[in-house]
Amino acid sequence: MSGNTAGMPISSLSVPTPSTSMPAGRAEGVTSQAPPSTNSPHIGAEAWDLLVVGGGTAGLVGARTAASFGARVLLVERDRTGGDCLWTGCVPSKSLLAAAAAAAGARTATRFGIHVSDVRVDFNEVMGHVRAAIESIAPTDSAAALEAAGVQVATGTLTFTGAHTADIATPAAANADRATPDSATADTADTANTAVRAVTFAQALIATGAAPDIPPIDGLGSARALTSETVWNLTSLPSRLVVLGGGSIGCELAQAFARLGSQVTIIEGAERILPREDPAASALVTTALKAEGVRVLTGVPVVAVHATAPVEANGAPGSSEPDSNETGSKATATFHAQELGVPPMPNSGGRL
Repeated sequence: MSGNTAGMPISSLSVPTPSTSMPAGRAEGVTSQAPPSTNSPHIGAEAWDLLVVGGGTAGLVGARTAASFGARVLLVERDRTGGDCLWTGCVPSKSLLAAAAAAAGARTATRFGIHVSDVRVDFNEVMGHVRAAIESIAPTDSAAALEAAGVQVATGTLTFTGAHTADIATPAAANADRATPDSATADTADTANTAVRAVTFAQALIATGAAPDIPPIDGLGSARALTSETVWNLTSLPSRLVVLGGGSIGCELAQAFARLGSQVTIIEGAERILPREDPAASALVTTALKAEGVRVLTGVPVVAVHATAPVEANGAPGSSEPDSNETGSKATATFHAQELGVPPMPNSGGRL
């Protein structure tokens, strides 16, 4: 998995073109709020000093900070507050790494004169440890905690309708649950399943996060590949695991699963893993991964994935298969692709 885990989709937003709702020539980051026109549907709508779009780490910190200075802050989140850091990134990945490090430490304890026999990994218990870590931190990032800090939270999908106006399409049930004296005066238009809540704001913070960007590789759609979002749904340890992408997330998960007992291969199209890092750091990590049994293939872009066998890396079925020390232009890996690592893309629903 390359890049920061894509977190859960945090929120969806659309920005109108300057020729429609946005006044032409208006600069981003305006410092004062222009009132809506007299015929605007936002006359009488809720007015906020700061509108935060997205309840991940950046949105949470921005909202809490502004509220601590006395600003009226509204945070809009369409899924669950906490973002990818809590649900699919930092917290679960570091919890998994901690479990994997414990297993590796037990196996190598003989160097300290400590002999541990029959190191057994119970993957269900490992994932239980991961879930427990998430559950222990979730209350800190919850909507209730935000509201206690002076931030109002709205559940829904936000659309910017002007330089200082926006609509929030809120599921009817969530809208009822979050009814407040302020929201009771909002300009809303209920439909069968949603209510549209109109708001105005002086400043907006767009913190919509990112989501896995599935590359257009032949056969990938039918291979049931995992991503940095769905890998946490595994209930059994894969006996063989292919990680497509040798970025930071791909490397850390490759090491974790190898330490837990999977046979892991990283396939990276660039000439080395961690291509954005210093070459010396890349070489150090490559050596460490290989020492732990991870097979590292570099310079071999994946061109096709077969759900049953094999995975083609810039070659065709029957091409020679390089060993873990090779780079090359052709390879056919003889394993099922179970895990995919992809770079994150902005989480704007394709409309930002």
